[in-house]
Amino acid sequence: MQPIPVVIHASDPLDHTGMTALLRAAPEIEVLAAPDRARARVLVLAEYQWTETHRNALRRIRGPEMRVVIVTERFDEQDILAAAQSGVVCVLPSAQVTQARLVTAVTAAANGSALMSRQLQGALLRQLNALRSGLLEPNGWTVSGLGQRELDVIRLVADGFSIEEIASELSLSEGTVKNCLHTAMKRLGLANRTHAVAYAIRAGALA
Repeated sequence: MQPIPVVIHASDPLDHTGMTALLRAAPEIEVLAAPDRARARVLVLAEYQWTETHRNALRRIRGPEMRVVIVTERFDEQDILAAAQSGVVCVLPSAQVTQARLVTAVTAAANGSALMSRQLQGALLRQLNALRSGLLEPNGWTVSGLGQRELDVIRLVADGFSIEEIASELSLSEGTVKNCLHTAMKRLGLANRTHAVAYAIRAGALA
């Protein structure tokens, strides 16, 4: 099994040294130098306090598929949705960091899992529900980024319906169905209908 490539970012050299020492001692982790950052699957961000400055920094240093583990002393639970949108899948309090905890968090992140305290999980769910009920649903959108009509069309595609059958089922013209699919795929960067179905399933929009 190949080691998980990890890059560490910390403004304090001591924090950087500490995180590096903990991870380099684990054979399942490969700590990359900054110039090799593009290879990293996980970014460990160690800062005393998570702020908007750090969220903005992630946009510059994080690769598109890179997951983020935050090690911090202070984290406001009101920031959890914005952090998640920036690729953060784990928040570890600095005082609780051990080699085992850090390696577990990095491994989980690399495998597509998220590790959050119950408090942060609750805060994230509350903020998602507020976003859904206050902004998305009134405008016909879902948390997946798909409009309700788009989701209805993609659900029928997943069930094997043809364009003609979808149009009949939803009382739409075939042109409207095609345009609905094209718009959704273009907006989300999806290659074809199969990709659209897979995206909706991964986003939790299709059971």
